[in-house]
Amino acid sequence: MPRSAQAPYLFPAGARLGSDNVVLQARANRHVVNDYAGPLSVKTVLMGEVRWLIGGRELVVDRTSFLVLNAGERYSMNVDTVSPVETCCAFFAPGFVEQVAADVTSPLGRALDAPERDLPALHYLSALHTDRERALAGHIQNLAPRCRGAIAPTAFEEDFLLLARELLDYYSQVHDQAARLPAIRESTRRELFRRVLLGREYIHSHVSGPVSLSAVARAACLSPFHFHRGFTRALQQTPHAYITNLRLERARGMIEAGMPVFEAGLEVGFASASAFSRSFRSRYGEPPSAVRRKFARSGKKTKSEPGKLPT
Repeated sequence: MPRSAQAPYLFPAGARLGSDNVVLQARANRHVVNDYAGPLSVKTVLMGEVRWLIGGRELVVDRTSFLVLNAGERYSMNVDTVSPVETCCAFFAPGFVEQVAADVTSPLGRALDAPERDLPALHYLSALHTDRERALAGHIQNLAPRCRGAIAPTAFEEDFLLLARELLDYYSQVHDQAARLPAIRESTRRELFRRVLLGREYIHSHVSGPVSLSAVARAACLSPFHFHRGFTRALQQTPHAYITNLRLERARGMIEAGMPVFEAGLEVGFASASAFSRSFRSRYGEPPSAVRRKFARSGKKTKSEPGKLPT
């Protein structure tokens, strides 16, 4: 795959980051972004994985997750891989998502009386989120190919309204997770949940190797006891169960993309082929070899053009 970069696909043509709603999708082996402060955006990955650096933290995004960054939040990335990675990112116009949030949460009468009312704060939106069903990530990744054939801009505008609503629906689920945490004061609950999310980010960045509870708790600035209790209550599964499921989801994606079963199990951190096969069968109801055969027969493949990755 050539390393020379071409312009990424952007829609709508002529749109500007920071002013308009924009979709960027591209594929490349090499791309560097240094300390960029962009608009509110959602980062998704179709192929491979990308590591975004935010505030000294390394956040790994692959097909099982997506990353939301607030407007003005500075980030960097440095992609230099043998196999190309592919991303698709949605960038929102200033205040667009917040305005939709205000409309969703306000009675119609209030919206009519005070269209310029204060916009709500979305405390937990900027974070690495899981998307195992690929609902929100799939919507974003379908935007670009659909927009290529668009005759009028109305479909694109409606898509961004629906995307903002889906993002807020997901945010509501995250807010419910935070509400499960035991805390007398809202500020304490918010801080505890923020630290649980830091621990989850650490898991996503280190899941291919050994991940100890003490290491994750240190990354979250909590004791192992308080991290384990907070994580389990908020996400309704233990850290160990979360790590195992994340490894299996990543391995399944690799197998579907054509990687041999044994290599996929080792790549995501399983110590032996037998342990991987047992866990995979328990999670999905069939052995990994069956998935491999199924996708080998279908010849399923991801196609895209090489280019420069979007920021």
